Amino acid sequence: MAINVSTFSSEQSYRLTHAVLVYQDAQRKPAFVSIHDVGSDDGNRPVIQAGVPASKAGLMALMRILDPEAMLKPAIKPAHVLAEGSGFFVWYRAPQDRQVWFDCKELGARTARVPCPGLVFVVTTKAWKVFAFKGRQRPDADTPLSVAPFFNVWQNGTICVGSARLPKGDQVHNHLAWEEAFFRSYFTHPNIHTPRGLTRYRAGPFALWRDLLDGRLTRFPTRTLVPTGWTLRQAFEAAVLEGDA
Repeated sequence: MAINVSTFSSEQSYRLTHAVLVYQDAQRKPAFVSIHDVGSDDGNRPVIQAGVPASKAGLMALMRILDPEAMLKPAIKPAHVLAEGSGFFVWYRAPQDRQVWFDCKELGARTARVPCPGLVFVVTTKAWKVFAFKGRQRPDADTPLSVAPFFNVWQNGTICVGSARLPKGDQVHNHLAWEEAFFRSYFTHPNIHTPRGLTRYRAGPFALWRDLLDGRLTRFPTRTLVPTGWTLRQAFEAAVLEGDA
């Protein structure tokens, strides 16, 4: 059986040769996968032949053929990378000074190098998130996460794209490009409006960032971070395994 497939640039004829069947249990969870040759009957209609169980190696090989960009090449990962797989990566930054840009009526158009708390970034095919954490040590699965005290960030960690220039092409798979996109965007407004929801700093988020921009704080006051109630494991499972956007 052959089918014609039209694209923007060409038209090609493809022949149906294989079928992948997925079997589920009563809870609709995938339990078994088989791969079958496809033949044809006397009327040239496709017929699925007897199959064989699909191995993990076979499925990975199929993924490499269908979507080579999504498959990670074997590599030694930097120490700050916490987790990485097909379609996601998670990394952290210890507390450090970073250049930030603001553009809002309360603070004006300003830029300065300011102390930031430890941060955990999560990028998936559906989400772009950032959280804060206390301390300087590499976070582990049980590390409690806090709300990232930045403008343009929601309580669940989701980053509002706003003026950010998102990575494109090969840079989509570069976690440093996503980090730069976050810090090089303009912070224009708080996305969390509940009292003490973004920070516990006296007088609120505008006062916090005004004091940071003015150089009154040489270290980020981590006592003002607002707990999310999640550990790194829970945030990872929600964003990566459950697809929380």
